[in-house]
Amino acid sequence: MSFEEAIKSEPAYRRDQIYLAWFDKNIHSFSEITTLSKNLREQLATEPWMTVKEKVLQTSQNDGTRKALLEFSDGRVVESVLMPRISKKQIPGDRPRYTICVSSQVGCPMACTFCATGKLGFARNLTYREILDQMRYWQQILWEKNEGEVDNIVFMGQGEPLLNYENVKLTLKILIKYAKIGQRKITLSTVGVPESMNKMVTEKDFPAVRFALSLHSALAETRATIIPSNRAGFLDFLVDWTKKYHAAFPSRTHFIGLEYIMLKDVNDDAKHLNALIKLALKLGSIRVNLIPYNPSSCNDAFQGTAIADIQNWQKKMNDHSITCTIRRSQGLDIDAACGQLANKNQ
Repeated sequence: MSFEEAIKSEPAYRRDQIYLAWFDKNIHSFSEITTLSKNLREQLATEPWMTVKEKVLQTSQNDGTRKALLEFSDGRVVESVLMPRISKKQIPGDRPRYTICVSSQVGCPMACTFCATGKLGFARNLTYREILDQMRYWQQILWEKNEGEVDNIVFMGQGEPLLNYENVKLTLKILIKYAKIGQRKITLSTVGVPESMNKMVTEKDFPAVRFALSLHSALAETRATIIPSNRAGFLDFLVDWTKKYHAAFPSRTHFIGLEYIMLKDVNDDAKHLNALIKLALKLGSIRVNLIPYNPSSCNDAFQGTAIADIQNWQKKMNDHSITCTIRRSQGLDIDAACGQLANKNQ
């Protein structure tokens, strides 16, 4: 009997007991959840404790980032990444901090031209357990090695989270309530799915996690070229939508992140910079994150913008009182950085 079939007719508090047990370092099977009835434990006896199985685990020699190729029961695979939080202010002896990057789909239907995952195509959505178990997999590794806890989670792996809306929403709720991960410690990143974005700001129970938009160009014609899923009129929609977002999540900490990958001779000239500044000034509380392009063996169609030019963009943004950062890529030597996840290790 499957997990969902077994608990379908059970009281709601049974799910609470199971969800809590999933994040208990001392419990490793359903049979060990002593708060469950004996009958339910027997029904779940053959149910795997985790829905993911490690196929390949790599560790970066540069910065300690780890990337796992994880397999599901149907043989499909995704990649998930564990990144040590590297800070110049880190004090010797401080507890290690980690960010994990999770995937929400097998492959991705958005087909962004600069992204290795986009070359894979789309296979299926992940269930909430399959998304959740990526976090549990990494947490178990940290517990076993006594390395600390997962502090931050970013939905920036394979797939478009807002095309798997209900499973992602349930995953967020479980992480916040049972794994005790704060809402501000979770970031949901999307290329932009207007229907789901509207649901986010109208549903009262959508978790108040951080939101990041993969913008990559503030010129509609360029964005449509590098992001085939871009909708006509999306940038105008974005201006209106951000007003609703800030009304729904009025906290100062709920800025909107704008992710912008820097592609040489594609979206990095003065025209694109001015368009980004003009758009950013219309969006209220935002932060721009400039991302150096990370080449991969699956995608050699682009070159990255020179770091000096990226820094110039940052200065120009700051001159307009727009908070702007440059992303520090981790795991480059194992193809674990932004835009490099391609399941090639299989």
